[in-house]
Amino acid sequence: MSGRTLSLLAEFHQSGDHEAAWRLPSAEPDRIHDYAYYRDLARVAERGLFDSLFFADFHAFRPGFRDQMPWGFEPTSLLAAVAAACPEVGIIATASTVYSQPDTLARTYATLHEQTGGRVGWNIVTAGREAAAASYGLAANPPHAERYRQARGFTDEVLSLWEKDPWGLGVSAAVRPVLVQAGSSEDGRDFAGRFAELVFTATPDIASARAFRADVRKRATAYGRDPASLNVSPGFLVVLGSTEEEARRRRDELDDLLTEANYRTMLGNFGIDPSVDLDAPAGRLDKVVGDGLKSRIPVLEQVIASHPTTPSWRQLIRGIAGSRGHLHCTGTPEQVVDIMEEWYRGEAADAFVVKFSHNPGGVQDFVEQVVPELQRRGLYRREYGEDRTLAQRLAH
Repeated sequence: MSGRTLSLLAEFHQSGDHEAAWRLPSAEPDRIHDYAYYRDLARVAERGLFDSLFFADFHAFRPGFRDQMPWGFEPTSLLAAVAAACPEVGIIATASTVYSQPDTLARTYATLHEQTGGRVGWNIVTAGREAAAASYGLAANPPHAERYRQARGFTDEVLSLWEKDPWGLGVSAAVRPVLVQAGSSEDGRDFAGRFAELVFTATPDIASARAFRADVRKRATAYGRDPASLNVSPGFLVVLGSTEEEARRRRDELDDLLTEANYRTMLGNFGIDPSVDLDAPAGRLDKVVGDGLKSRIPVLEQVIASHPTTPSWRQLIRGIAGSRGHLHCTGTPEQVVDIMEEWYRGEAADAFVVKFSHNPGGVQDFVEQVVPELQRRGLYRREYGEDRTLAQRLAH
């Protein structure tokens, strides 16, 4: 990795990634529909020289909320406004190949590409949650394999449209939005090898991360691509403290705010029956996880296997609150950077999608405490430089 530095992406859930963060005294859940709130978070990330913001979307209508913050803004509209206020940082928005049309999606992202000077990425998802189907008047999502078959054809069509650029918006085969992908199932890995330039993945330990990165790069080679053009970016939940004890107290405070509904909602989100006895031993996931979220089965199994004894469902959920199976660290800035450096230099990661335990405050703590340590170790840029497009920055 000589001559390169790692990339950072910021993922903003409204009050932070931890499911109970909105209940902290410092949280501002009343600002869920306040564009200025997200703009201000983005400006902090831009001050920290982040490559891009990352906004997920589940394509499911969820009226109101109880015990968990819903997803409010539609991501492409929100990020267009944020990008206008933040002239440097990139924007990655999620859109589904099942619940979109290729020509409409291609035009939307081409417009964002032109408006931002090439700072745009499309996070390609197939949308596997049952609630997504219901939002579009369907009884169920297509089966997993069928969704990926559709995704391949859909993405080929979008790429063809960008190459032709019928709207005159300045996209081409060489200059276009970055393709981002987040599925880690067998179908997802193959899709990443064929198309993705940035892969967002959940790998809770360095061995699995290194194996995943080697696997998707091997698949890219099989498709005739340069494997170095594929950047693997594990999600990384960070709970910071000036000391390890302080960080642990913050994590305990967050975990203690979890409600019964939080536990059961998280189980349901993983395809696990939410009516299970929370204090019973966690069962075999291959028997209870549905077709929609195949890539999380091995991740959660790794988490369970890391316990000295089989955890209860409650213990499992408490342990992955906020991280949801991603890499996580509760500790000092130096401990956070130790992990990032080990993974980056050990060829387990090219970038990290930073998941802040809480906001407002979490991204500011990271920028003020972690970024200087990354720079001190020569792992991270000190200015944006001349590279303007998201693709150029991911190649630095």
